[in-house]
Amino acid sequence: MTTQTVNPRDTQRAERTQQRPTVAPLVDIYENADEILLLADIPGVERENLSIDMADGQLTLSARRNRNTEGTALALEAGSRDFFRAFLVPEGIDPERITAELNQGVLRVRLPKSAARKPRRIEVKAS
Repeated sequence: MTTQTVNPRDTQRAERTQQRPTVAPLVDIYENADEILLLADIPGVERENLSIDMADGQLTLSARRNRNTEGTALALEAGSRDFFRAFLVPEGIDPERITAELNQGVLRVRLPKSAARKPRRIEVKAS
């Protein structure tokens, strides 16, 4: 799986009414015999503000973190922001079986391999 630099303004709605910082979340990617596992750090994002799309061999993650607290802000190092990241997905991933889970600021996306792409051990028979 490879990452691709994409301008978020090209893939999201054409009109942006709020100027917010957009950052690429930190991501770890693992592969095993059954799947590719993507772990993305998106702290403070609620599930309803998260979008994951798969189209034309590209997986896109976009999220919005809103910091709405009472009182006057004295320092805002981790304020409201948007997250965006795009990945080129290799052939052999079953798009119908992709799942995602958000838990304590970590997004876990599982991209299962199709049966044709999984390694298979061939049994040798004695004659």
